[in-house]
Amino acid sequence: MFRFAVGLVTVFLTVSHAKVQPAATEGAYGRLTTDARVYRPLDKVTVHIEGRAKGDAACRIKVADPNQRIYFEAGAALTNNRGETSFMAGGPLGAHYIYLWFPGEKRYSRYLNFQLEAETAIESGDADFDKLYPFTREAMRLGRRQYESNRGRFVGYISADTWHFDGIWLRDWIYGLPAYRYWETEMSCGIDRFLEQQKENGQVPDGIERDGRTWRVGLESDVEYIMTLGVWQTWQATGDNAWLERAMPKLERALNYIRTDPKHWDEKNQLVKRQHSCDTWDYDIDGARDRGTSRHVVATCDQSGYYLAFRAMQKMYEALGKPEQAARWASEAGAYRARAAELLWDGTKFLHHVHLDPTIEHGDFDERAQLAMGNTWAMTRGLATDAQARSIIGEYKRRRKQTGDAYPWWSLQPGYPDRLGYWKQPHQLQGAYANGGLMPWVGGELCRSAFLFGRESYGVELLRQYAGHLRRTGGAQVWYWPDGTPGFRTTNEVSYAGWGMAQWVDALVGGLAGINDLEARMRKVEIAPRWVATGTARVRAIARYAVSDGYAAYRMTLDQAAKRVEMEFTGSGESAEFRVLLPEGRRAKAVIVGGQPVKFSQTEMDRSRYATFTAKLAGVDTVRIEYE
Repeated sequence: MFRFAVGLVTVFLTVSHAKVQPAATEGAYGRLTTDARVYRPLDKVTVHIEGRAKGDAACRIKVADPNQRIYFEAGAALTNNRGETSFMAGGPLGAHYIYLWFPGEKRYSRYLNFQLEAETAIESGDADFDKLYPFTREAMRLGRRQYESNRGRFVGYISADTWHFDGIWLRDWIYGLPAYRYWETEMSCGIDRFLEQQKENGQVPDGIERDGRTWRVGLESDVEYIMTLGVWQTWQATGDNAWLERAMPKLERALNYIRTDPKHWDEKNQLVKRQHSCDTWDYDIDGARDRGTSRHVVATCDQSGYYLAFRAMQKMYEALGKPEQAARWASEAGAYRARAAELLWDGTKFLHHVHLDPTIEHGDFDERAQLAMGNTWAMTRGLATDAQARSIIGEYKRRRKQTGDAYPWWSLQPGYPDRLGYWKQPHQLQGAYANGGLMPWVGGELCRSAFLFGRESYGVELLRQYAGHLRRTGGAQVWYWPDGTPGFRTTNEVSYAGWGMAQWVDALVGGLAGINDLEARMRKVEIAPRWVATGTARVRAIARYAVSDGYAAYRMTLDQAAKRVEMEFTGSGESAEFRVLLPEGRRAKAVIVGGQPVKFSQTEMDRSRYATFTAKLAGVDTVRIEYE
C-alpha cells in the first residue's frame, strides 16, 4: 500500500499483485532446445522437448530447410512431459526450422532455428588425405592478391616463381581455381578485369600488373582456352547466369581469334599451332624472339585445352537455354578432338608435338620418344579415350621404375640434352624446369587420371607420395630436379605454387572422394567415392563453393564382413549421379535408396567395377549397396 497527499486529501492506493496466467507463459506452449546452434551437413541434431504445463504424452517434430521444405518428420513420446528425438541435418545452407506440434492442434506450438554451415573437408582418419585440403588452403592464400584499380577490384592468385612479382598471370591463377573455388568469395572480378583488356581482334592478355598494364607472350597459344575454362569454372561456382551471358560474346571473339590468326592456326590440320616450345611453356628451344611468327608445331597441350574449351562453350550455352549455339560448339568439339587424336597419338602416348616447319631439327635426339606433360591433360580434359589413358598411365609407371626419379611428375621425359646446346642458363638444362624438371601439377593431373580410368590404387599411391612430400618439405614449388631437390629460377620462388597444389586438391576431392559438379552451384553432382582403394572403413566428405553455398556431402561406411556399403548423403542441389567403387572382384546385387530398391547398373572401368545409379537430393537420404 502506498500513501501520498493531494492538497488536503490523503489518498491510499492498493497495488494488486494479480496471479500470472499460465496461458501467457512458456508453459502453455512447450519448449524446444538443441545441443548446438550451428551444425554441419550430416551432423546429428538432438532435439530436447518439454510438453505443455497441462501435460502431454506425445508430440510431433517437423524440420524444414531455409525454403520451408520439410525434410524430417517424426512422432516423439513424452515421459513425465519430456522427450527427445534426433535427425541428420542436410539440404540448403542457412537457417533451418524445428517445429513442435501437439496432437489435435491446427497449428504448431513452438519453433526453433539452427544454422547449417559447411566447409570443404575430408574426414577419413588418415592424415595423408585429411590434412591435404586445409594445408593447401592455408598455403595458397599466401599468394592471394587484391588490387583496387580504376576499373574496379581485381582478385587473383600469383605465380609461385614469376618475375612479375606484383602482377597476375592468367594461367597460374586459373590453374589454381580447382582449389580456391572452395574458399574464395571474390570469384569473378579478376575475370572481368582480363576481359576488359581484350583487344578488338579478340586476343586476351597473358597477365595484368597491379597498375593495370598488360603483357602477352607472342608464342603463347593457350591463353584463349584458359580464359574460356576460367569463365566456365567460375560460373560453375557462382551460378551467375547474367554474368555468364555478358561474358559469352567475348569468349566467342577470343576463340575466333585463335582459330584465324596466322600465328596460331594451322590451316592444313585445322588445329591450333604454337612456336616450338617445351610443351605448354613460354620459350622456344633456341630462345627465338620472333613473337611466334615462325618455327611452328602442333602441340598436344593446346589441343586438349581447346577441345575442353569447346565443350565448355557447349555446356554454358545449354545452361543459358541456347540449344543452337550449344549444338554448334558440340559439333566443333567432336571434330576437333578427332583431328587432334589422329595427328598426335603414337600408339602408346600423345606426342609432345608435330613439327610444321622443316627447319626445326634435333640431330640424333628422338623427340618422338619424349613423354610430355601435356599427356596428363589429354587424360583429364577428355582428349584421350579410356584405353589411351590407361596406356599413358602405364607409361608413367614404367618410366618411373626405369629412371628411379623421385616422382613421375616430369615436364618432359627425357628433356632436351645439353649437348644440343639449346640453352645455357642452369634452370633450362636437361632435368630442370620445363626441360625435364618435376612439376607438382603434372603429378596432380596424373593422380586424378588414375582415379578416372580404373587405376585407383595407383591414384592412392600417388596421393600418399605427395602427402609425404608436403610433410618433408613444407610445401610445393613450381619445379624440382629429378632427384627431388627444389629448383630455383628467380628470386621470387615460393613453396605455395597454386598451379600445382590445386591439382592435388582436385585429385583428392574430385578423384578419391569423387564429388564433382555436373552443372553449376552443385545443382546436379556426381558422387563417385573410391575409398575402397584406400582400405578406409568410414569417411565423411564435403565439397562446398564459398561464393554461392552450393555443396554436396556424404558419409560412407564400408562393411566388408557384411558385404555392403552404406551412405548418407545431402546437398544444396537437386540430384546426384552415383558411381560407387566396389571391392576388387565384387559385383553389386542390390541398391537401396531411402529404404526402397532402385535400378542400377554395373559400370566397368578396366579391372574396376562401380555401382551406378541416380538419386534425388532432398534433405538427407540413405544408400545401401549390397554386393557379392
